[in-house]
Amino acid sequence: MKHLPKLTMTLALLLLLSLAAGCSGSGGDEPAAEDNDSQAEDHDEEEDDDHDEGEEHDEEEEHGRLPNENGAAIHIIAPADGDVFQSGDQIIVEVEMENFDTSQEGYHWHVYVNGSSWGMIVGGNTDAPLTGVEPGEHEISVYLGLPSHEEYEDGDSIHVTVEE
Repeated sequence: MKHLPKLTMTLALLLLLSLAAGCSGSGGDEPAAEDNDSQAEDHDEEEDDDHDEGEEHDEEEEHGRLPNENGAAIHIIAPADGDVFQSGDQIIVEVEMENFDTSQEGYHWHVYVNGSSWGMIVGGNTDAPLTGVEPGEHEISVYLGLPSHEEYEDGDSIHVTVEE
């Protein structure tokens, strides 16, 4: 797996923030996840009409998750459950997938912080940097996404703490 230098990742994240804001359930106040090799894709405008600014959304209710098929699975391999970060740290979420190919057109994965979307990752990438996570305890969740933007119901989640 290729890793880009931090400067390149940071610049790409800034560019993708404006492109991927349409996937954020919070109206775009939180940074979206970056994909390192290809551009982030926005959800259809029709889907965005379902997002009310400032309103919290239940991930499962909002996305209508489907049973995982063909043994498709996603697992967070970093950070570890219970890891502690300092305010301002970039949290790199790294995943591994089984029986699911995100290099195929339209297939992707979503990352959430406390139930709010932080973006979708496309192009076969297996990591997503989260920048600007506020101090406190947080749940990071990931789900496999289909070209229809529906998600498989069996994802993975961990808890992390960001200290002042």
